[in-house]
Amino acid sequence: MPPSLALAVVTLGHALGSFAVLSVAPLSPYLVDALHLSRAQVGWLLPAAYLGGVLMSLPSGWLTDRLGVRLTLSFGLTVIGLMLAIATLSGTLAPLLVCLVLAGFGFSVLNPATGKAIVDWFPPRRRGAAMGVKQTGLTMGGVIASLVLPAVADDRGWRAALWTAAAVALGCAVLVALSYRAPPVVGVTRPAARPRLGELSVYLRRPGVIVVFVCGFALSIVQSSLLAYLALFAKETLSVSAIVAGQLLALAQIGGTAGRLGWGFISDRYFGSRRRPGIVVNALFAAGAYLLFAFGARLPLAAFVPLAFVAGAGAFGWVGLYFALVAEIGGARHAGLLTGVSVMFAWSGVLVGPPLFGLLLEASGGYAVPWLTLVAVAAAVAIGLPRPQPLVQREPESSRLFARVADVSDDRAARTS
Repeated sequence: MPPSLALAVVTLGHALGSFAVLSVAPLSPYLVDALHLSRAQVGWLLPAAYLGGVLMSLPSGWLTDRLGVRLTLSFGLTVIGLMLAIATLSGTLAPLLVCLVLAGFGFSVLNPATGKAIVDWFPPRRRGAAMGVKQTGLTMGGVIASLVLPAVADDRGWRAALWTAAAVALGCAVLVALSYRAPPVVGVTRPAARPRLGELSVYLRRPGVIVVFVCGFALSIVQSSLLAYLALFAKETLSVSAIVAGQLLALAQIGGTAGRLGWGFISDRYFGSRRRPGIVVNALFAAGAYLLFAFGARLPLAAFVPLAFVAGAGAFGWVGLYFALVAEIGGARHAGLLTGVSVMFAWSGVLVGPPLFGLLLEASGGYAVPWLTLVAVAAAVAIGLPRPQPLVQREPESSRLFARVADVSDDRAARTS
């Protein structure tokens, strides 16, 4: 299969898996009413799914390197679909949370599997753009969920909306299993070249790598809080319907999609394949937008449309660059393993962000304090991430040109011998 088709398949897998797992975010206003949840309890829904991801992130990266993209990704989508189908039987918060945790086990494979596919299929100078395209899967899945599922819930109830999400994940699992194929070079990898978990210690002894992981944790706090609370914030602060609040959440994720696409190309073309400058800019965008969110109803309603877009661009736009950076640090041999570790750090931020936002919301009685706290977190990333020395050893362009000339010479010599 051509690289473009491989990219399309893994992006679709990422999108529809995210559509299913992130369904609880736009459905939160309906779940508040149906399950009698407090505003703080809303902050437990998204972390429940990500808790499963954190618990399985390292094993899922290892399994991806061992079993390959097709088997791991299709299995993960199947787990997501089955657990959401069972979640529709929930009558209280506790069983719903259990199902979301188990769905997170399947969700954990999405980034390692699709990230490895990008490293397998694309050279470094095209990898940032390809990773950016692939990472739009999460935001596009969120956009579709935010637009479609509230309408389904309005018409047929939240259980029907979750059934829809489950069916989509299961259908995508079948599609990935039937259509994805690894590039030929992966098939000839010798068993001796397979990664071992013990090799991870080489990376964990590098302070710069730890800084990258911690920044992923912090930015995930910034991102997940927006995802978990923007719809409820809009409904309560702006006095709009749940469907309009879902549309604002969709707009934020459209901004994130545009950011992930744009920054992938920008980092490849204008930053010499360096990923950190774009991550820093995204952190600053998020900080600025959240600062304005803190003014709440004092801002005109019309201002929330562009503001939601910019907030999403900053809160979601960094992810493709981040996972491209992590995969390149690990190289082809350890891309899945190191991405699994980075997912563990990043998704741990989801366990902290929404619950912390909810606690600050309940304690302060308003949204200003939670938003300002996120401003401080995003600003800390913008200051700290540029400090470590270069983390990826990049081959000079002249060396790559010499290597290509040498390959051509060797090929000619082989044909004449």
